[in-house]
Amino acid sequence: MSALWSAPRLDDPWAERSRVSLLRVDPALRDAVAPEDVALAEHALVAPCLRLPRGRWAPEMVAVGGAHPFAALLLDGVVTYEITLAGRRSAQLLGPGDLFRPWASTETSLRYTSSWSASGNAAIALLDDHFLVAARRWPRLANVVYDRLADQMEVGAVRAAIVALPRVEQRVLALFWQLADRWGVVRPDGVVVRLALTHEVIGRLVGAQRPTISLALHTLAEQQLLCRDDTGAWKLARESLAILAGDGRIAASPGGAPG
Repeated sequence: MSALWSAPRLDDPWAERSRVSLLRVDPALRDAVAPEDVALAEHALVAPCLRLPRGRWAPEMVAVGGAHPFAALLLDGVVTYEITLAGRRSAQLLGPGDLFRPWASTETSLRYTSSWSASGNAAIALLDDHFLVAARRWPRLANVVYDRLADQMEVGAVRAAIVALPRVEQRVLALFWQLADRWGVVRPDGVVVRLALTHEVIGRLVGAQRPTISLALHTLAEQQLLCRDDTGAWKLARESLAILAGDGRIAASPGGAPG
């Protein structure tokens, strides 16, 4: 999924909330309603909306208010979900259009901790009972939710395959091509991904330690497959995609990063 909208202007203070017409910010939801009903649905399908504070935030702060919210819809920015298990951290990036439920926890035998953080003026809308009522009148609204969840499951499955790649350089390239599908801008000399990702976060996304990631990024930069420009954006060379489509071999520097 790519970015879906320009975020509405919201109040800056965290404690202050706005309301937003979902059909006016999400084209897929708008398309799920018959043209003759759009005006009515715009007024009926209104959700609580708020900006997330930069950095870490507590999930309980999100679920306050609303008529029994069942999910949060990310409107703008990036949300990072991290899990710590047996001393190792993994991360997941959420972008505009993604659905998540940070205030809910899953019962599991594994002991782990989780945290949420936001960047890029992240904004969310809370889907609650009002959405469920609207979905009874316009059932295709529910199809949009199901499609989004299916897309997110596919992204997660591909990410699991990326983590299973034998060499870290392969994982990093595959990760950035996956991110490029959503955040990439195509240019004549390659694809630019404007995401502020530290080596540590990249490591959590592909299942590797920061020093190993730094070494892998150095190897990729030397071969001009993945470089970071002066603005902090990442540039993918088109040739790097061909490498992943083939046998995945990348000529490593001395002491290259194994899996």
